[in-house]
Amino acid sequence: MVEKLVRDKIPEIIREKGFNPEVRVATSRELDRFLRAKIVEEAQEFLESGDSEEIVDILEALDALLDLRKTDRAMLDLQRETKRLFRGGFKQGYILMQDPDM
Repeated sequence: MVEKLVRDKIPEIIREKGFNPEVRVATSRELDRFLRAKIVEEAQEFLESGDSEEIVDILEALDALLDLRKTDRAMLDLQRETKRLFRGGFKQGYILMQDPDM
């Protein structure tokens, strides 16, 4: 089995069902990589299902990554607003039909 990050209470939930999961705690260096992989995993699940609950999982993993990296949320919001000002958002729904040679 490939190792993957799970929510904090998942091992306990598995034990309550009578199983004995093999778990370990990631180092902070590993945790950064596992959180990034979890975000991709949840985004793929959201792409396939369209279920809003997957957005919740993405946000939870993002919040954990921001906490781990001690990232200032206000600074990210400022960067987001700046990028939106210069490049726009995604509200118009434009679909690029052919990738131009840039």
